[in-house]
Amino acid sequence: MHKLLLSTSVGVFALLSVGAAKADELLTLQKDPKQWVSPTGDYANTRYSTLKQITTENVSKLAPAWSFSTGVLRGHEGAPLVLGDVMYIHTPFPNIVYALDLNHDGKILWKYEPK
Repeated sequence: MHKLLLSTSVGVFALLSVGAAKADELLTLQKDPKQWVSPTGDYANTRYSTLKQITTENVSKLAPAWSFSTGVLRGHEGAPLVLGDVMYIHTPFPNIVYALDLNHDGKILWKYEPK
């Protein structure tokens, strides 16, 4: 019984350590304004970007660079995530996940369709 408790405790501690390390990695990535690592941009849910490309002087001249259609016409409730040069999006049911290449006008890198 003692060995089972000890091995279970060690396993739980190892899993928690991995989770904490990943959370620290996301906090580091979150400091880079080019990364959008959580649905609202950061853990404070600010939805604010510190990028300087859009200003009050040029906002009226902006135009879409590219667009992507998932083919699902119902509302998309989840926000995209951006890690590196890849944007991850998902659809409402049937819950398809896409990875889009931001360097190539949203070219699909991969698509996951649950069975």
